[in-house]
Amino acid sequence: MKIEPGRIINDFIEPNKRQYAIPVYQRNYSWSKKQCSKLFNDILLAYKKDKTHFCGSIVYALLKEENNIHFYILIDGQQRLTTIYILLKALYDMAETEKEKESIKEVLFNKDKFDEYSIEKANKLKLKPINSDDNQLILLMNDDLDKEKKLDKSSSIYQNYILFCELIKEQQEKGFNVKDIYRGLEKLICGRMLLETGDNAQEIFERINSTGVPLSLADKIRNFVLMVDVDQEKLYNNYWLAIENNVSATLLDEFFITYLNFKLEGFARTDEAYELFKLLFEQKKYTNESILQEMLRYSSYYHTFLHYDNNYSHEINSSLSGLRQLKQTTLFVFLFDLFDDFHNKIIDSKELEKILNLLLNYSIRRLVCEIGSNSLRGFYKTLYSRVFSNKENKQNYYDAIISFLTQLTSKDALPSDEMFSAALTNNNLYRKNALCKYLLSSIENSGKEKIEINNLTIEHILPQNKNLSTYWQKMLGENWQKTQETYLHTLGNLTLTGYNSELGDKTFQEKLEYFNSSDTKIVTLNEDINGDIWNDETIIKRANNLISKLLKLFSIHPAKKVITFDEPNYIDYSCNNPDDATSKSPEYYIFQGERIIVKNFATMLKSLIYKLYEENPAIIETMAKNNEKPVYWSENILFSYDQEKTKKSYQLGDSNIYVSSGFSASHIMYIIAALLDKYEIDKDDFSYSARNNKKD
Repeated sequence: MKIEPGRIINDFIEPNKRQYAIPVYQRNYSWSKKQCSKLFNDILLAYKKDKTHFCGSIVYALLKEENNIHFYILIDGQQRLTTIYILLKALYDMAETEKEKESIKEVLFNKDKFDEYSIEKANKLKLKPINSDDNQLILLMNDDLDKEKKLDKSSSIYQNYILFCELIKEQQEKGFNVKDIYRGLEKLICGRMLLETGDNAQEIFERINSTGVPLSLADKIRNFVLMVDVDQEKLYNNYWLAIENNVSATLLDEFFITYLNFKLEGFARTDEAYELFKLLFEQKKYTNESILQEMLRYSSYYHTFLHYDNNYSHEINSSLSGLRQLKQTTLFVFLFDLFDDFHNKIIDSKELEKILNLLLNYSIRRLVCEIGSNSLRGFYKTLYSRVFSNKENKQNYYDAIISFLTQLTSKDALPSDEMFSAALTNNNLYRKNALCKYLLSSIENSGKEKIEINNLTIEHILPQNKNLSTYWQKMLGENWQKTQETYLHTLGNLTLTGYNSELGDKTFQEKLEYFNSSDTKIVTLNEDINGDIWNDETIIKRANNLISKLLKLFSIHPAKKVITFDEPNYIDYSCNNPDDATSKSPEYYIFQGERIIVKNFATMLKSLIYKLYEENPAIIETMAKNNEKPVYWSENILFSYDQEKTKKSYQLGDSNIYVSSGFSASHIMYIIAALLDKYEIDKDDFSYSARNNKKD
């Protein structure tokens, strides 16, 4: 990259047969009248004092050469050059002699003296703004008598043109002419940076703009794939705009994070996602167009995950709607593969409906059973590869997935009907408001009549007030406090209403009268709210009836052909019994749902340490600072900033921390258990598969 002093007029605008294009995705021209007036005054001052005036930097790169015209892309300085171009047009229109007009016209337009190159009308202008401004600038530059009628009077281009005409007129009345002002323009200098082959335009752009509003991940990716592409306008219109249309601007960063998590090993943090995107681009040898094509495809899936899509059946949309309401976005990485297989005709619509229904029911059961969600991200990321590592499993697609979920021995296993029923009976559903409302509305809408539930709220039949009225205390009996504490937020005591604030602490008879009135449209949920009393027995009875309905609504269809996933000679182990690792060879370990292939226990420990350090470096840094022994009976320090205090150590990434190695298999499992405790991670979030090395 060459950085040289340059003159705006002499080096950029006056030279013939060149055009500067503003990237199609840049913001509209937006200089204010105040900015324009200041620039005009600086130009006059430069002329009067016969001194140069620095007006910032201009960064540009050559896109192509065609018809003997050099086409450049403006990376920085777009607003400034556009303003000067508008001022030149004002000078042309305010010129008092034909000679002045002709001189400025030669500056504004490219000329082909001998008509050798058939310069297109669009290329005659030396500046090409973004599409929304381009038409306004072309209209302004034409000598069309009706251009005043055609121009958008509210555009900054027109407004600043009028301002410059007025300012020029004021100076003409004071004795200055167009030539004088032009001489002032010639005094404008800039930092001129022409990018060469090998220069990274995007990185330079980021450095230039580092003091302004930080660029989002989407901004960086867009600039990377479009900035210096010869076909940037086509790529922008055909792909990028379509991606933005599929995914709203506020969700673009989330979409790209999901896309990267789908494409790459491990997980992309926001602060490193852009570097990972560039790495992906280089490693997979994408072109700008090929990666945009791919991202467009996945953005269309993403749109379907977030919105009702008429391209898919009602059943597919219904399951996706449920997953949205329950905020199961970690599932999207698996759905990308699933929808790829659907569009590649590996599965049909009916199979996709079954799988999405299974995933919805699986999600509901996990939520109701209060199974921690920290493993879901890793679980869904590796689910497709684990289920379909044997490609023949795709011949029985649904059966393979349901077989896998039911054969899991970790906490990610599919909760059984018994677990689901027990949790529905006893767990506090009310604190998970979205889940609770979804379950209740599913019951209510299970019949022919459908109601709109958006404006409904969850109603407690037995009131929430800890200071229950004497009426309710008598109804519940002498153990009323325990009954209220046990059943208040459970399924049997909850319904839907549009009048939550009005029912509150009313008596059971008053509530019953409302539930049975014509004012409420809730029918199915209120069928079992009757009689003269409401206590633990009636709550349990109603809960059982509602549970039977939910078991039908969210039933699990068993596999027609059970597919076995157990590896011969391999058994799953936890870290609760570290000595189990003795004389074993591991195949993989599972941490927070993600399966990681390992060759031995040493690589298992090293891999897990890197994951923990990435999650929270402070804990390991503190252990290293204190030369802490994670296993009290061990002689070895695991982490230290002093290499001499460690044993057979390696350096932890880019840190200055040294990590001991050379431990036995069981010792490693003791260390892993201790590290999980340090990080306050449930030991159920870790397991491993291993075979016995000993011969019978």
